[in-house]
Amino acid sequence: MGDFEKVWREFERNEVTHSVAHYLLAVAALGKSGREPRAVDVAHALGVSRAAVSLQVRTLRENGLVDVTDDHRIHLSRTGADLVARIASKREVVRRFLVEVLGVDAETAERDACKVEHLLSEQSGAALVRFIGCLRADEGSLAELSRRVRAGAGEGTDDATKAP
Repeated sequence: MGDFEKVWREFERNEVTHSVAHYLLAVAALGKSGREPRAVDVAHALGVSRAAVSLQVRTLRENGLVDVTDDHRIHLSRTGADLVARIASKREVVRRFLVEVLGVDAETAERDACKVEHLLSEQSGAALVRFIGCLRADEGSLAELSRRVRAGAGEGTDDATKAP
């Protein structure tokens, strides 16, 4: 099996899908309001049907990521809460890297970070945190790197398919 096939298969072994990540993040966010959400609350937050939420919650429950109370309130299990914390942390570090280091506008950075938050390995996420920490320790280095990256953006490098 070639490298491409190995990477492709690795993608299928991710801990969660993009959809699962958003359901878990929605349950967590709604739960912070002081009252655990019901399926209708999650449906409203995500713009999906109650039926879709019910199906997803069943799967999340079977996988030990959420628990549902007798009055149909949904809350994260310890495993689900740990997963949400890791996903949110990776989203934030990718967002910061895109904005602070690469100079991507905040809205685009938020969207892109959302797309990769559940795909990034723990190792790569930790490496990004260390990298940003090193740059922040020397604000001059961060400013210079950011300036050089932004200057390069105007030199015909908008074709993402070109190798560096």
